[in-house]
Amino acid sequence: MAEFQESYFQDEIREGFKIDGIMKRAWAAQIEVLEIIDHICRKYGLMYYADWGTLLGTVRHEGFIPWDDDIDIAMKRQDYMRFIEIAKKELPDDCSMLSVYTEDEYAEGFARVVNSRAISFEKEHLKKYHGCPFVVGVDIFPIDRFAVTEEEKNIQIKLLKMLYEFMKDKDFVKEDFTTELKQIEELCGIKFDREKNIKNQLLKLVDTICQLYNSGEGRMTEFVNYMSNEKYVFSPEWYNEQKWMRFETIQIPVPLEYDKILRVMYGDYEIPVFNGADHDYPFYKQQEKILREYID
Repeated sequence: MAEFQESYFQDEIREGFKIDGIMKRAWAAQIEVLEIIDHICRKYGLMYYADWGTLLGTVRHEGFIPWDDDIDIAMKRQDYMRFIEIAKKELPDDCSMLSVYTEDEYAEGFARVVNSRAISFEKEHLKKYHGCPFVVGVDIFPIDRFAVTEEEKNIQIKLLKMLYEFMKDKDFVKEDFTTELKQIEELCGIKFDREKNIKNQLLKLVDTICQLYNSGEGRMTEFVNYMSNEKYVFSPEWYNEQKWMRFETIQIPVPLEYDKILRVMYGDYEIPVFNGADHDYPFYKQQEKILREYID
């Protein structure tokens, strides 16, 4: 159970980086969402693991990396798909399950659980989420298997990279990709619904390709649709067990072989390197802008 003293929300300097009080409240709000996910996983026997910056922060900082602003977790594909289905009925009313399988307009290759759909200053919301009015969530990444043979794996990776490059930086509302889409349809033996979100459908196709070899004995890869290269390939036994470690005010699970995983992801991970997150910091910058425009 997450517990926070009021002093937790004060501005703080960690490793030379200033963390504002509002960011601490956003951290706490995300931890509350993670606690909801944890409850569902325990109830249904699903396994999840701290992932990416959250895994690194857990091991190296016993909490958030000071200049990170979100929580990432991962699940093996079977648990990932079950969680998406179960969460639709188990999440509290204020939370939402976002994925290509639950939202026709969703256009990310990973799932998210968010605590609201819009900025909220309602009393109960602010009380539950420690004074944070912004939409916060936890990103959930699937872990799949590569093909066993090099030939099949190379074909799988080549196809995934082709689809990702096609999706990247395109506005599927304003532009017409009839020729390219027909080529993809012929190559993959599918048919896109031109009246629905094309990127959402492409991501479902990517997700299907990621799952092609999950019944085999191939090595594991995480978020293969965006990270499809040898650098991010892991041995299956690294994810056989969980180990619970401190993360801010709670305990969260990491893979038992977290050291091996982190060395694949980051190399010499013990030495902190300030490079920010892979998105604008803080994540609520755009929400602040919307709020200011609304007030004006």
